[in-house]
This record gives sequence, structure tokens and C-alpha cells, in this order.
Amino acid sequence: MTETLLQLFLDLVRIPSSSGHESEVAAYVATWLRDRGLEVVEDDAGERTGADCGNLFVRVRGRGDGLATLFCAHLDTVPVDGPVEPIVEDGVVRTAGGTILGADDKAAVAVLMLLLDDLRREPPAGTVEVLFTVSEEVGLQGAKAFALDEVEAEAGFVLDSSGPLGEVIIAAPASRHFEAEFRGTAAHAGIEPEKGHSAVLAASRAVSAMRLGRIDELTTANVGAIEGGGATNIVPDHCVLKGEARSRDEARLSAQIGEMIDAVHTAAADIGVDVVVEVSDDYEAFALPRDAVPAAVAAAALEAEGIAPRFVGTGGGSDVNVFNIRGLQSVNLSAGYERVHTPDESMPIDQLEAAHRVVRSIVAEAGRRR
Repeated sequence: MTETLLQLFLDLVRIPSSSGHESEVAAYVATWLRDRGLEVVEDDAGERTGADCGNLFVRVRGRGDGLATLFCAHLDTVPVDGPVEPIVEDGVVRTAGGTILGADDKAAVAVLMLLLDDLRREPPAGTVEVLFTVSEEVGLQGAKAFALDEVEAEAGFVLDSSGPLGEVIIAAPASRHFEAEFRGTAAHAGIEPEKGHSAVLAASRAVSAMRLGRIDELTTANVGAIEGGGATNIVPDHCVLKGEARSRDEARLSAQIGEMIDAVHTAAADIGVDVVVEVSDDYEAFALPRDAVPAAVAAAALEAEGIAPRFVGTGGGSDVNVFNIRGLQSVNLSAGYERVHTPDESMPIDQLEAAHRVVRSIVAEAGRRR
């Protein structure tokens, strides 16, 4: 099984699948599973989100009345600059060049593909469902478009967190982002700068007035993009600023995003430019007790594999946020990859193998529960 799992992973990371362009990797996953007699259903998430394919959903019926479970991993990656060339060295998979590896989340995709093949040959006590989502990295769009009311699962397990196995994420933040478009007045920067009103200056004033980074133990804020201007001899009349805030506390999130928007409006007024601001909700926060069913099942499964469970909250969002808000109690689990979204991303093979054992153990533990 180790050889099959590793080959699946290597095949997957070689297939480009940035958000919205997952059709090739989805076809690989679907073909591999269908060749083994599994029914794979593609939904209409592509049409609803603009992606070039939909989510993939697979169900394996249980032979008894064990707890029905849903496992989830996403097919997309952050943008990749060039082909991914994985190399295996000293028990670790990394890239040969300056690209991401894509272990986030293709390690989990490989693990769940092999799990489905396991269950095809040895049916579980409780029904197991697996969802492979699209466009997760750009606002959990595939999960939001998925018809969750059609699943039978009573507990969900998302494999989409970095670091050694053992983390059971039971709390994650809500996220809101904003886009501020500053509209100033152009003028010649050398002859009559007094007649100009700089949109770039207003945006920079706004950023300098914001509290960014780690705000408190539950809250973060960031400005991720500033785009504007052109030639150096023109006072720029247009600039766009993009930022976000996250918090596991709704009041703190509202306060933080409010502060950031106030900074935008104050800076615009000070420089004498107009500004249009749009604020959007990305996803809502969730928090589960440690004795919630998916948390308890995951902890028992980890312990059965000799891994100490660590209950944690996180600063990141994932498909697990969507499932919890829609009523399916779910936890996010570490999948073993390291330094995600960077050229130094890596996947220890022993962690890949352990993740496969853990999901099998979750299925076994769920099968003993009602």
C-alpha cells in the first residue's frame, strides 16, 4: 500500500490544479476510482463558482449501523509558477524547482483515494462518504456550492492542516475581506503636482494607520495587495487596496474590520480623494467542545495509532467552517505536510502513510458508534 499511496501522491502533484482549473486532476481522481468500481458523482459547483469542473462525491455503503462519516479534501492549490517536479529524498517529497509542491491538499486527496479503495474491498460498518472540493483556496467556494443536505454523514473529517499528525482543530475563525478603490486627480508630478490628489498616497496613509498582524489571541489582520499608479511623472489618480481580518470572536472581528475601514475613509478625506469600499464575508467561525462526536472519534483513532491527539484552535479557514455552519459537526485534521504555499513545501512519507492509517482508524472507530 505504501508504494501505491506514494505513486498516487506523486501523480497528483504533477497535475496543475490552481483554483478554478481543477478539471485535469478531477478527471484523474474520478477515473482511478471508477476503474475500481466506485461510483463518482460530479456536482454543478463548476457552473455555480466559475470553476472548470464540479466537486466529486463518493459514497460507500456500510454493512451495519455504525456512525456515518464524511471525509473531505480539496483538489485545488494556490497558483503554481511552472510545472511541479517532485523529488523523493531521505524519506521526504519536495520539489526540484521553485514551485509549491501541492501537498496542500493533494496528500489528503491521495490518502482518501486509497481509503475508498480499501473500503471497496472491505466494506465499513457505517456508511463512508468522501467529498473532493474545488476552489477551496479562494474562499471555500466548492464547499459552499455543495448540497450538504444530501449527505448521510453524522460527523465530518476534513484533512487540510499542516504539521505532524495529531492536531484536531475544533475552532476556527470567521473571515471578512475588503476592497477599497481610491479615486483621485491626476496631474503632472513635476510641473503642477499641487493640482493632483494622489490615490496611492491615500492608500498608503490608510495602511500606515491600520493595526495589522496579530491583533490578539483570537484575531489577525492583513493588507495583501496595493495596486495603482503608472508613470513616475504622474500623480496617480487610481489605487486599489485589498485586506482582510479574521477572528474566532464575532465582536472582535467586527471591531477590527471597522477600524480598517475607518482608516480608509479618514485617509481618503485627508488627501482629498474619493473612495469606494466593499466588504465581504468569506466564512463564519465555529467552535466545538472536545467531546463533540467528530472530535472524540478522531482522538480515539489517533490514540489507536499511537499518536497523542492535540485539540487546538486555528487562525485559518477551511471547508470545515462551511460544514459546521450548515449543521454537520466536523473537525479539521493535520495531514502531515510542512511549509505550505511556499517553494519549501514538503511531505514526509511516513506522515503520508500515517495519515492513511489514521483515516482507516477513524472509519473503524465510527463503525463502533451509534
